[in-house]
Amino acid sequence: MNSKKRLAAFIAIISLVFSAMTLATPPAAHAVGCYGDWCSGQDADATGCSADAVTTQIYNHKEFSLHVRWSPTCKTNWARIFMHSPGWIKCTRSGYLKAVQDTGYTQQVYFDAICAPVVTVRYTPMIYSPAHKVRAVFVDQNNFTYSTPWS
Repeated sequence: MNSKKRLAAFIAIISLVFSAMTLATPPAAHAVGCYGDWCSGQDADATGCSADAVTTQIYNHKEFSLHVRWSPTCKTNWARIFMHSPGWIKCTRSGYLKAVQDTGYTQQVYFDAICAPVVTVRYTPMIYSPAHKVRAVFVDQNNFTYSTPWS
């Protein structure tokens, strides 16, 4: 009978230890689909890096708003543009949207002009950039260049 009591006490102690470990474990950060430099060139939404992203720089124009985005979890930046031309039907400009790192490394996307009654949003692939500065650049169809400050 003594060994049964010891076994029951041992099982109770092990159960308490595992229960305490489960309660003491902090909640995991949101899961992402990339890490480090492997994030460069990937889509911020598809990888989950956009979930904790913040805007760090903005350049406002009457037809668009240019943003630098930063994900602290993925340590990446990317450029985003909101095209909001005046009028009910919005005809956006075509051009290149770029995320440019201070090393010269660039991720870019080209998009054609479209006309729609909604705001159009475009963004570049990400750049892994835990230590370097990044800015967003938009070069339109007339070769006019607009950019945010470095972030």
